[in-house]
Amino acid sequence: MTAYRCAFAMLAAALLLSACGGGPGSPVADGGDAGDGADRDGVVADGGGDGGPDAVTPGGYSLPEFPGGYSFYLQLPPGFSPFLPLTGDEATREPAAFYDQTSDYYFSYALIWWLTGTPDLSTAALRDDLSTYYLGLCHASMPVAVTLADPVPAGSAHRTGTLDVGNGQAGTCFGNPVPPAAIEVSTFACPDHAAVILLVSPQPPSSQVWTDLHAIRDGFLCW
Repeated sequence: MTAYRCAFAMLAAALLLSACGGGPGSPVADGGDAGDGADRDGVVADGGGDGGPDAVTPGGYSLPEFPGGYSFYLQLPPGFSPFLPLTGDEATREPAAFYDQTSDYYFSYALIWWLTGTPDLSTAALRDDLSTYYLGLCHASMPVAVTLADPVPAGSAHRTGTLDVGNGQAGTCFGNPVPPAAIEVSTFACPDHAAVILLVSPQPPSSQVWTDLHAIRDGFLCW
């Protein structure tokens, strides 16, 4: 049984025994209340899909993975972006072809920020946080261009935008050229954390990549 299936089995048992209060996280409305398996800048890689912060414990979460893909874990703020005004943990879900520039899955992945405290989750704050994050992650020599629209309809927890590491020029990340990408940002209210899930891909909305990314996001649970 995979760690993901074990997580759900354990969660069901925990709910039946009322050992953990709360249930699946609900999206936070606008307003802010709430690879190759190599290590990089203190990031811990997990190619087997086991362990990490999605183990079932009170105040935990579960997030699906790409079959045969990789997961990376780190603390926030990360060493490559110490000025990011967020605390907590991060986990990524990367497909096996994340680094293959000939694949539709190149630079396509999901990321979760599992946040402590009372982070500002407004559209403007999230836009600034993403700019700061990618400026450090990609060691960019110029500002990173991030657009992020307010939720539609108003009050929704889902936002769409774009990420351009090169800010209109030829950008690189992890030593490879990075194409401009579409992004989707979703926020969730969990019992004792706020969660932000980011989806990234340069592929068009109709591609299988986005179907897979949405399945990961929609499979998120917290308790």
